[in-house]
Amino acid sequence: MSKDERSAVLVIRVWREGSEAEDLRARITHSADAETPASEQTVTASEDEIVAAVRAWLREFLQE
Repeated sequence: MSKDERSAVLVIRVWREGSEAEDLRARITHSADAETPASEQTVTASEDEIVAAVRAWLREFLQE
């Protein structure tokens, strides 16, 4: 696969640990290169943190 045909992977698992909106949790597993099995995990506790983590992953992918 050429550099122009690169792909990446991001999986988001979300759950609630209660009935309130602030009880939201997420585990984000991501890799900047789908060809490489190595991945990183991020745990978040709010909608804003989830969006920020996805945005950071996407920016990293676009810069490489």
